Amino acid sequence: MQREDFDVVIVGSGLAGLSMAMFLGQHGIRALLVERRASTSTLPKARGQNPITMEALRSVGVAEPIYAAIPPGKPAITSVISESMTGKVFYDHVAHRPDFSRFSPERSGMASQAKTEEAFAKRARELGAVLRFQTLFDGFTQDADSVEVTLRSLEDDTVYGVRARYLVAADGVRGTIAKDLGIGTHGYGFLKSVTAVRFRADLAKIAGDNAMVVHYIQNPAVPDGAGVLVSTDYKDEWVANMSADPERTEAQTHAVIRTMVGVPDLQFEVLGATSYDYAHRIADRLQSGRVFLVGDAAHVMPPTGGQGGNTAVQDGYYLAWKLAAVLKGQAGPRLLESFDPERRPYAEVVCTWQAANLAEHRRLEGVSEVLGRPMDHATMMFGYACKEGAFVPDPSAPTDEFESPDRPSGRPGARVPYAELAGLEGPLQPRKLLGPWFMAFSASSEGHAAAQAAADSFGVPIKAWQVASVAPLGAEGHDTVLVRPDGMVAWRGSPRGVESALGFVLCR
Repeated sequence: MQREDFDVVIVGSGLAGLSMAMFLGQHGIRALLVERRASTSTLPKARGQNPITMEALRSVGVAEPIYAAIPPGKPAITSVISESMTGKVFYDHVAHRPDFSRFSPERSGMASQAKTEEAFAKRARELGAVLRFQTLFDGFTQDADSVEVTLRSLEDDTVYGVRARYLVAADGVRGTIAKDLGIGTHGYGFLKSVTAVRFRADLAKIAGDNAMVVHYIQNPAVPDGAGVLVSTDYKDEWVANMSADPERTEAQTHAVIRTMVGVPDLQFEVLGATSYDYAHRIADRLQSGRVFLVGDAAHVMPPTGGQGGNTAVQDGYYLAWKLAAVLKGQAGPRLLESFDPERRPYAEVVCTWQAANLAEHRRLEGVSEVLGRPMDHATMMFGYACKEGAFVPDPSAPTDEFESPDRPSGRPGARVPYAELAGLEGPLQPRKLLGPWFMAFSASSEGHAAAQAAADSFGVPIKAWQVASVAPLGAEGHDTVLVRPDGMVAWRGSPRGVESALGFVLCR
């Protein structure tokens, strides 16, 4: 049997897999991605990129294509809870949304999953990734040194092997890799069965001309009292999401759509329908030997809140630099053990937040009793701080898992604050400087030189700046602040401690 060699094999070409391939390429690692489908997704699916995701996409050079992939209409969002599209509005999410511009230099994107996957695939190939569609993953074995993957071409039925250093399971909710590893799941479990009906109708005079329109319908005349109407990438094409019912007739489905829109004699054409389940499940662990779980293979959540796709993309962003550092010999393999304790707690919170949103929007009282109300949106997105991982803890810092994004501590394990620093050559904003490198900010020339020397010693790329003060980053006096390639604070302290701290982070 023919065999090839790659550093990393990725199974699955959804948002998680494609982002993984793209971010590995950013760090100079050529990955093989395999997918049984013939192409990337052609359906809108998940929509929207939060500012944190856009920061990551900016760093890899794909932010502008995502911003440009806006659906037809005015670049604005309608997101409300309403009786129907024409009926009473109970709550306007946009009117109550925090001003995220206080926490990030990027605005949210509105690209659909289809457009996003297309852009990711193009960028991944540009950065050296090999993407093979119509390729079936047929199993794997692993030992202490490598992973042996068996693949089969669906075009000519050829079976071949690939030897990889690491395997990334981005094989989704129906994937088998986690089960083969014996990794279980926990969470609330099954939430609801739904049917999504795509239809064509001219709703411009009703829905307005915003590029993204979402109506969470709460109406006793709709099955189970709730549903969702959402726009797509295409003018006059919509999706009506309703409780699943295999006994529902075509005429009854049409009646539900007319009730959700609020126009009894609405004329429209049904384009297709699909049914699926909503669930709340998190993998018990995200790593087993040389195999890592990302995206829906790691965490399954309902779409209410738009963070599922974002979490999948960020999985790739936070894992890729670690894999690259280990593969290049810049870091010890123990660095990879930090992926699970850093990402799984956050996945738990996001999954629960989305499920709690679903419970509110779809009136699932039993779920609300177990999961509670959704936490504050801005805090959930911007306030997370890892309790353990690849950073040097600051014993004087707070230990809460979340902090107010309006008062960022800058502690190790948290996002480097979105703050302006006075550099020697002009103002600097760390969150605008993210890339495939470490960053160091110091209020002394000694700290600047020490950071550069430490990076040279370990052979890792770094960009170091001397600034007037590191106080905006939560540091003191002449401290140096070390920031990881993913924008997380790795350490802060006296310049003479930089080399030791970088070695700790890299597990060297």
